[in-house]
Amino acid sequence: MHKLAQRRIVIPFLLPALALLGVFFVYPLVRTVGISLSEFSRTGRSTFAGLANYQQLFGDPAYYNALQNTFMLTFVGGCMLFPPAIAIAWGLSQRLHGERFFRFIVFAPIVLSVAVVSLLWKFLYHPTLGLINPALKGVGLDVLARTWLGDPATALPAVAFTSVWHGIGIWVVLLCAGFERLPKDVLEAGRIDGAGEWRLFWTVMLPMMRDLFRVLIVLWIVQSMQAFAFVFIMTDGGPFKSTEIVGTLMYRAAFDHIEFGYAAAMGVVLIVLMLVIAQVLNKVLKRDDVQY
Repeated sequence: MHKLAQRRIVIPFLLPALALLGVFFVYPLVRTVGISLSEFSRTGRSTFAGLANYQQLFGDPAYYNALQNTFMLTFVGGCMLFPPAIAIAWGLSQRLHGERFFRFIVFAPIVLSVAVVSLLWKFLYHPTLGLINPALKGVGLDVLARTWLGDPATALPAVAFTSVWHGIGIWVVLLCAGFERLPKDVLEAGRIDGAGEWRLFWTVMLPMMRDLFRVLIVLWIVQSMQAFAFVFIMTDGGPFKSTEIVGTLMYRAAFDHIEFGYAAAMGVVLIVLMLVIAQVLNKVLKRDDVQY
């Protein structure tokens, strides 16, 4: 009886959130599924096409290339993001002199728009007008100078690095919060027992933060699969489709070829893949809760 009364009290508070969820998530999702089952003419008239768009999608090599590049962008970006973000967050948690200044430097790029960051790094990567190649040559590393965005081997990592540089501040803040919530008495006991800072970091801190890492990895996968703006502005999918991801392929199908149904099918499949990957990662990375 008491629980029933509690539920009746909670329901009115949930209604605004449920209304927003329905308007901005459920309805667009249902509408997208409906569009993916339709075929559109250039006059905007739609006809029911059944699963024809999905059959076309699963036989399209361009889609598999875009899907592979999307996963590669996620993997390469994750390798570029997490080690430095963890190191920076751990360093900032050590109460260094000038901590606030370093926090500002790390967090500052996130306030810039994606368009500004993409154009900035597109200029920096420029083979003749940019700053990266001259800087490498200036320190004697001529062999590393590249046509960064014009070489299929380096274009995708260059875009991934730009995405990481832009958003690393958020991940550092989240990781700093994780380090802050670690129990001080456990760390102090480890120091009294003679453990060095590196051993504490590797054998105590990281295992105690694994639930946070699981959440951050899932968030990164979701975010990196939406890196449309970086790719579109910096490379437009080139060179030779080496940076073509599902987002840019969807845009091209919808607005260059007026294939809205086909583009919607790509979006639906991508959503399903993201949900499956998130669920699998939750299962694989989940461990028994650490109580502290």
